[in-house]
This record gives sequence, structure tokens and C-alpha cells, in this order.
Amino acid sequence: MIVSRRMAGLLVGLAAALGASGCKSMSGPAMNVSGEQAQTPTAQEDQVFLALIRGMNEKGQSQAALAFLDDYLKRHPGNAEALTLQGEALLRTNQLDKAEQVYLALDRRRIQPAAAFGLGQVRAQYNDWKGAAPQYARAAQTAPTDPRVLNNYGFALLKTGDFATAYDVLSRAAQLAGENSQVRTNLAIAALNSGHDDKVTAILSPLPAGERDAALAFARSWKP
Repeated sequence: MIVSRRMAGLLVGLAAALGASGCKSMSGPAMNVSGEQAQTPTAQEDQVFLALIRGMNEKGQSQAALAFLDDYLKRHPGNAEALTLQGEALLRTNQLDKAEQVYLALDRRRIQPAAAFGLGQVRAQYNDWKGAAPQYARAAQTAPTDPRVLNNYGFALLKTGDFATAYDVLSRAAQLAGENSQVRTNLAIAALNSGHDDKVTAILSPLPAGERDAALAFARSWKP
């Protein structure tokens, strides 16, 4: 993507603000690195900002992400993508009640699978697997080819003791996720607990030998 000089300046300002934020909310008008008031970002720049904020979540910088999301949502109240990122950041910072409210609001707007998956994540954080499983099931209905959704749904089924359904769900996740060790370990657990012991070697065969042995040992010792 070609980045204009104005966009480059705004991105540098965002990066500088992240480094100086100390996980505190921003206040006052946005300023660029020259100390001048920044211009309102364009739609293209807003998309870049959301991508950077998503990266903050993935890198464990969710407190800073929340500060930037607060600013973004003041300019774009109700933006579904930003609210989804906010819910994830709240989950990552263990603000479960606030995260649940964000996802409930998205659910009322039928923003799926983000709402149902987020509500499942909240229930899982509370160790409420019976509450998490139906939410993940709803998410899987609208995202049937998303291995992350299927893996979480399958794990919730494992935790509730529904091993047969978990085996079916996790088999689909494994087909989509290739060599993902977490998915394949969960599928091995489901196989061992649903009468598919003969499938375990094939399930774990795509993993490197060291990971394969560890996954097998874990699957055999796993308890709901």
C-alpha cells in the first residue's frame, strides 16, 4: 500500500503516542509529532489505525489499545469493528463485565459471529463452560470455516463432557487449521474419550515429533 506523507505523519504520531501513553487514556485534541493539532483522519487512515490497534491486542498492549479505541469511538460511535476490538481488549485486561456489555450490545445488533464468540469467551473466562458452549455454537453457525471458533467450541464441549460432538467439531477445525498443535491436541482428547482411539496417531502425525509426544501425553492425562 502506498502511504501518503500525511498518513505517514499520522502513523508516526500514533506510534509515538503508544510509546508515551503508559496505558493512560488520551485527553485533549490529538497532536502530531510537531506539536500541532492533527487533522481528522480519513477513512483510509482510520482503517490503518484499527489494524494497528488490532496489533496492540495481539502483542499484549490492550490497555493502550483501549485508550486509542476510546478516542476512535468518540469519532465513530457504534462502529462494529472498533467495538469488537474493544470487547477483546476488555477481555484481555480481565474487565469481564464491561466486555460482556459490549458483546451484548453487538448481539442486539446481530453483529455475528463477533457477538456470540465474544460472549462465549466471557463465559469461558468465568469457567462457565455450559454457558460458553451454546454461545460458541451460535458463532460456529455463522462462521463454519473459522478454525478458531470451531476450536473454542470444541474445547467447551470437551469441558462439558460432550465428547462425541466435540470430536465432530474439532475434526472440522483440524481440516481447516492444518498443523495447529492446539487444535490437534484437543481433537486427540476428543478421540480418546469418544471411542476413536485408533485415530489418535493420524491426528497427531502432522506435528513435529517432539510436539507429537508431548501432545499425546497431555491428551492421555487430560481431565474435564
